[in-house]
Amino acid sequence: MSSSSPTWKLRGGWGQNGNQEGLANYASYGLNSYTRRTPTTPPSGPAVTPPTYAPNPDLRWETTTQTNFGIDLSMLQGRLTFTADAYLKKTHDLLLNVPLPNTSGYTYIPRNSGKLENKGLEFVLSSVNFDKSDFQWTTDFNIAFNRNKITELQLSKIYRYAEVEGRSDQIIILQEGASLGTFYGYIADGVNPETGDMIYRDINGDGVFSPSDRTVLGSAQPKFTYGMNNNLTYKNFSLSFLFQGSQGNKAFNASRLETEGMYDSKNQSTEVLRRWQKAGDITDIPRATDGNVNNSLISSRFVENASFLRMKSATISYALGKEFADKLKLGRATVYLTAQNLFTITKYKGFDPEVNAFTSSGATLGIDYGTYPVSRAFVAGLNVQF
Repeated sequence: MSSSSPTWKLRGGWGQNGNQEGLANYASYGLNSYTRRTPTTPPSGPAVTPPTYAPNPDLRWETTTQTNFGIDLSMLQGRLTFTADAYLKKTHDLLLNVPLPNTSGYTYIPRNSGKLENKGLEFVLSSVNFDKSDFQWTTDFNIAFNRNKITELQLSKIYRYAEVEGRSDQIIILQEGASLGTFYGYIADGVNPETGDMIYRDINGDGVFSPSDRTVLGSAQPKFTYGMNNNLTYKNFSLSFLFQGSQGNKAFNASRLETEGMYDSKNQSTEVLRRWQKAGDITDIPRATDGNVNNSLISSRFVENASFLRMKSATISYALGKEFADKLKLGRATVYLTAQNLFTITKYKGFDPEVNAFTSSGATLGIDYGTYPVSRAFVAGLNVQF
């Protein structure tokens, strides 16, 4: 076989690992809490508060079993390499806080009460585009497809997460067959030009607007994610830049609930200048109200396309000449300038399509609720080797 012939390698793997994220210390015991009382407050002694959750001596870690297969391919004497991986991850004994009836005296019981599945494909392509004495250029491109869903829920079949101030509903639903980060609410069909009120779709067809008309509104799970990194070198100069992106994911812009709600004294965005004001107005912003949140319920009105392409980082550097480095008694010296999060291309109306306001649960993804965006940063530096 000649040295220019492609070479390839097959890989396979299987393994298990445990996870206890979300479990407090001694969570299976249902511990009391104690607070100090002042001596002047009868009765004397510490105050005892019973646990809000039921103890569960059978509580254990989640277990994830993963099976993966891959192939590595090298061509053109290593100038072009390709890697493909397929995986299947199944998690059982999913840790959930199962709600309990008020008559039990507890709010919930921590329990291993579900199963989760992730499966996907990952591809990496690396190339040496130019390799001359003075100029080198390499590129690395990756793309990943992941599908996620809840395959089983025990005891309670529906869980709700991510509350918003002033609303009785939550944004996220967890149910069998749905993915993590699934939005749930009403479908908004525009503003009634006669009344100025938001029209919500009658999903169940009973002719009455009620919580039964809520439905799945989309998911924060992307269809695929990708990234591309380039490294260029010309004599003593080097340039590297990284792009990353996500396609097909949605975001729930809960910040707009507050800044376009017009139901209290909060500051509003300039979008409300287009609000309905008189019969016959055609607009997508409903009328202002006094304390009534019905025009800004959790609905498809606030679900947005969160696909994006971002220049994550770029670095330009210059290696000082050997003579100059020798004068400074240095083995090597390089000055550089790095920029992070230079720009983002997206249709998302908020500050950042990649934010998440609720980080305490893996189910609450893609919610922007006054969340601080990633910052743009510039860093200049000097690397020296003595």
